[in-house]
Amino acid sequence: MSSTTKQKLINTLRMGYTPLESSPKAELTSTYKNLFKPLVNKKDFNFFFELFDSNEILLRAWSFLGLYHILEENSIYQEERIKKIQEIILEVLKDEREIMYYGGSLELRTTLREHHVRRICELDTKLTLKPVLEYCSSFEKVTDSVISDLIERVIPKSSDPSVESLILRIASNTSMRDFHLKDQMVKAFENLAKESEVINLNDITTLFKEYLSQIKENRITDQDFIKNVKALQENIFRVGAILGLGLEEETFEFICSLKYPYSSLDLIAKRYKNSDEFVSIILKKLTESNNPNFISEILKAILVLKEKIDNWKDIIIGNVKKYHIVDGYLIEEMQESNLITPELIINLLNEGDKWSLEFIREFFNTNPRLLDEWQEVKNEFVKILEISIEEKNEISMILDKKEMIFKIIIDLQEDDLIPYCLDNFKMIDVNNLKKLAIFPILKFGKEKILLDLKEQMKTDAEMATFILNFIDNLNRNEWKFFY
Repeated sequence: MSSTTKQKLINTLRMGYTPLESSPKAELTSTYKNLFKPLVNKKDFNFFFELFDSNEILLRAWSFLGLYHILEENSIYQEERIKKIQEIILEVLKDEREIMYYGGSLELRTTLREHHVRRICELDTKLTLKPVLEYCSSFEKVTDSVISDLIERVIPKSSDPSVESLILRIASNTSMRDFHLKDQMVKAFENLAKESEVINLNDITTLFKEYLSQIKENRITDQDFIKNVKALQENIFRVGAILGLGLEEETFEFICSLKYPYSSLDLIAKRYKNSDEFVSIILKKLTESNNPNFISEILKAILVLKEKIDNWKDIIIGNVKKYHIVDGYLIEEMQESNLITPELIINLLNEGDKWSLEFIREFFNTNPRLLDEWQEVKNEFVKILEISIEEKNEISMILDKKEMIFKIIIDLQEDDLIPYCLDNFKMIDVNNLKKLAIFPILKFGKEKILLDLKEQMKTDAEMATFILNFIDNLNRNEWKFFY
């Protein structure tokens, strides 16, 4: 690139910045597509390094955006470039100058460090850990959104032994009412636990109790604050359970007051599974709620606590049926506890109501191998597929059962049952069910049944028209069939 061409490029980039390919300002869209993107495609590191070294805020914004797009597509870095990139990352984090840019249709103003911190967090830690650790270690101000993002997403991945103390220091320096940042600090400890053993459990317990006290001290009425407080509380008790912190009294108080589904209830149950008081609280919550989603979470906790509950099987099965619960994770846990048997599935199939059929389908989607192992269930499916519609008075229920089986055939690509689909296609008048019956043949059918289908289409014009129109529709939708 000649010096004249380079200068023209730089002068154009000076005129405005956008991180998006489409901007409400035509000239910015043109700059992004016609100047910036080709430079990224060429992976011109030196040009972007030169832009950054100009120290001009807009050019630095373009520079780091370009480097980010190049680096996110490459996992191999030249050693001589790593040091320069790390220097740039550190400079970006320190750069508190304001930039204006367009994000979609909005004109936004922020600092360079705030604008690019998300991109820094997404880069390979081989590039980011050194500058981020240096930056966070020297950070002495009240924790802000930039430092909290780094502490949550980057710092826990470091093997440096000082990291845990660093997180504690930063986490202790959050504004009293900034519950979102506190939540990020809690998640940082969770992320740290995934990478290494957490040592300072007493100090973390003290910190979490301080966060809980600050929640009580503040009278929260603003909806955004309420949302952030709710997230913070939930994560404190979840992470506290993961780390084994001494938060029993606070956790029990929280569970006692709980009135909505909490997906970490079973995880907390694992922490306190030897506590009679916790078992009592869970069983009491079951009697207090009629929210199926909440009941589902309580039942997952009961499965964890089953050794301390004599009638746990009746409680689980009874409540799943009573509240018509279809929850894949709960079904999986029920199966691992040997609560779901072929006999139960056949009974639900015989009942044939909407919930029973949904439960059966979800069960086999969660445990696909069992349909082949449970031959008695597959035999019942075959019986239903072989039923002629004209022979039955309960046509609606039979069609519902057939529909469920068609969906399972598609979900699991169940070859053994596909041959039954063609006869069902011919006997059913409902268009949606006809499509469900014929789709697995068209999509997964073996050569023999496909040849049989073609022969029948030659002698049945109405059938051929329906199938060809359906194939045309599938082609237009890239064979995505929504059922």
